[in-house]
Amino acid sequence: MINRTYSINYAAIWILAKRELYEFFRSKTRLITSIAQGLLFLLIFSSGFAFIDINIDGVAIDSRAFVASGIAAIIILFNGIFGGMSILRDKMFGFMKELIVAPVSRRTLMTGKTLGLTLQTLIHVEILLGLSAAMGFFGYDISLIWRMLLIVPVAFLASLGIVGMGLTISTRLRDFQSFGVIQTFIVMPMFWFSGALFAFNNVPFFMQVIIMCNPFSYSVDLFRAVLLGVSFFPVWLDITVMTLFGIIFILLGARSFNRMEVS
Repeated sequence: MINRTYSINYAAIWILAKRELYEFFRSKTRLITSIAQGLLFLLIFSSGFAFIDINIDGVAIDSRAFVASGIAAIIILFNGIFGGMSILRDKMFGFMKELIVAPVSRRTLMTGKTLGLTLQTLIHVEILLGLSAAMGFFGYDISLIWRMLLIVPVAFLASLGIVGMGLTISTRLRDFQSFGVIQTFIVMPMFWFSGALFAFNNVPFFMQVIIMCNPFSYSVDLFRAVLLGVSFFPVWLDITVMTLFGIIFILLGARSFNRMEVS
């Protein structure tokens, strides 16, 4: 007899992932708003930091490319956390109750949700990078094509931990009013202290310490290693921290999902 609690149904995983993708593309308002938000961040911050000299390991970096690579990484943070809130919406509108009684394990449900949200984030990142490249933020080097392709596995790895965090949080919330607290005390500090907008070597020592303690800083740094060819931290350290962060929060998300109560 198959243990429904732990068995994995790969067909169901893909169906759930496709549902998340269909929902993303069918909601024109959400799609346009999310892309417009990224572009707004890109244009405002790249203009605001246009005259700041940025130097990484003796290499002068165009401030527009520096900001664009950081904003692309930050898209993962916002999409991953806010996307994870879809579980809260499903709980409140009754869809989650129907999923729970379906003949598939909760592990399957959680994996399908995670995959769908991660693919959403990857698409959003590539759209923003494509627009940044078209506007000349990274120059017009032919190598940018393979660097944008190489960013896909990096973004996928970064998304897993953030989506896992979003799922962990959303399974514990009971109403949307609590979302403001999450945004204020988790999302915004991770955003401002990620090094996405400020060069690590240009900020005070206390901010450097906070940036190093923020696990998402290493995702931002690896984005720059791929897109710009330079980084503040060793690449092996970026990958190690991102992998550990992803494993921890995927496991926490799975545990919270298994214990989630749907009324």
